[in-house]
Amino acid sequence: MKIFILALIFGTLSPVHAQDKYYGGKSTEAILRFEGKILLAPGLTATQKREAIDVQVQHLIGHFQAPTFLAKFKFPGVLGQNYKVILAREEALAGGVSVAYRFEGKVNYHRNVFRSSNKTTVPLNLPLDPEAIYELGVVRGKNRCTDVHYNAPGDFFYFWDPDMDGCPLKGNSTDVLRLKGTLEKLENTKATYPEYDRLYGKDTLKAAIFIGYIDNSSNRDIGAGTYRDLRASLPQLGLTLKEEKKQFRTSSNGREASGGVNNRARFEGEVVNQFGETMKLELTLLLSETESDNSDPTFHQHLVDAYQNADLVAYDGHSGLGGNLDLNNLPVFTFNRNYQIFFFNGCSSYPYFNVNYFNSKPGGSRNLEIITAGLPTLTSTSESNMLAFLTPFLSGHLTSWQNIMNRIEASNGEEDTYLMGVNGDEDNQFLPR
Repeated sequence: MKIFILALIFGTLSPVHAQDKYYGGKSTEAILRFEGKILLAPGLTATQKREAIDVQVQHLIGHFQAPTFLAKFKFPGVLGQNYKVILAREEALAGGVSVAYRFEGKVNYHRNVFRSSNKTTVPLNLPLDPEAIYELGVVRGKNRCTDVHYNAPGDFFYFWDPDMDGCPLKGNSTDVLRLKGTLEKLENTKATYPEYDRLYGKDTLKAAIFIGYIDNSSNRDIGAGTYRDLRASLPQLGLTLKEEKKQFRTSSNGREASGGVNNRARFEGEVVNQFGETMKLELTLLLSETESDNSDPTFHQHLVDAYQNADLVAYDGHSGLGGNLDLNNLPVFTFNRNYQIFFFNGCSSYPYFNVNYFNSKPGGSRNLEIITAGLPTLTSTSESNMLAFLTPFLSGHLTSWQNIMNRIEASNGEEDTYLMGVNGDEDNQFLPR
């Protein structure tokens, strides 16, 4: 969602698997390579150095979306989870140690970057000293190099723009590394399909849809409006509302929490899929508070149940920069080996909900596909995005991933792309006759 609740979540220093493929209606994965450096305190271990570099390169998330970057480069992108850092030479300085390194990792970028060639050069801005960079942008108690509302140090990496008007770092090449990186486009999937024989090859298709409150837990909230709109639209897909419950939010000690309610609707239906088989449909729709520090356990309890038992799991709400759907924040559970499809329609979900989910799912991408967004998403398209995702499956169709992702892209209407794409489809085996 465009409105954020932020937490600093570090990336994953993982091997880069160039053979993994991807498809997005207007986006593509690419490999970013560059040579960087960082100013560190002396005496750090190799692990500590890599952790510090991890914090530094997270600033690329903000950089690739910064207005001054887009004014020059035109097309946005986002850093992924899957990258590696190779430490190189070190140089002792008066203020610490300068550590050079080589970076190689996946990014998600607007495909128009590669209209004329599969390789291009991209300008990069990184803080030389991530620990000191925030204070260098403060003027009269307010940081002038980031978002006017999300102005705290923990938000800084996601919004920083050192060349914006009023920023003391504008044009600074001492404290801001001004580098050149190379982008190399990766091959996209061309004609892949969800594993429909596994998805439809049982009596009942189960879907779980989660809607998060955006501003506050009230019926006037934007998220509550999305819940009501979906509840009204789902019968058009052949579903019948069987039950709806409103439950006041509770804290972990069982006492009623202040403000708002959890709304849960249960739908059922039946459809003849394109295999010619009658298939039952079960769908639950939950509106709840989804923040990672939320004391009400309702969302996490239902989410874990969906992760274990549902075929389709979709989420629309704050990503919390990875915190709200972080597997480490959930009650302890184990994924089954059942085939599943996840749709994470939250702001910049691509950097946070790919590698860790595939690594946790038995069979990895063989049993899981994940749709994510590379950029901030808007609440104005929440319902249309969700219906574009659900309609092919609830209709029993055998639609390709490429058509599904193009439909979701088209559901943005007049809004620009969110760099949505699907990961995990490259090893799918199903093909329609």
